[in-house]
Amino acid sequence: MVTSYFPGRIRLRAEVFKDSVIVERCLAILKQSDAVKNVENNLRTGSVLLEYDEERVPMDKLKPLKPFFEKLRSVAIVYTSKKQKEILDMLDEFDAIVKTW
Repeated sequence: MVTSYFPGRIRLRAEVFKDSVIVERCLAILKQSDAVKNVENNLRTGSVLLEYDEERVPMDKLKPLKPFFEKLRSVAIVYTSKKQKEILDMLDEFDAIVKTW
């Protein structure tokens, strides 16, 4: 899923990011944080670029997300629309985490 990363910028690419409902939910969650500077997505390629303030979201806040993203990856690795509801439910958990930033 992560195709490039350096502090303040991360690019994700996966089939799940071609689903407009899931992408819209992700964008809504991320944009509620003042730490997020910019989010771009390309539904055709399944790419999401997230730019954030690395001082407001230091690595110690990102590391606890690893189990969440591993779980998400296991569900989304072979994505079909049948998994949409399960992933949207998982995004509620992500929403709660982002609200603590």
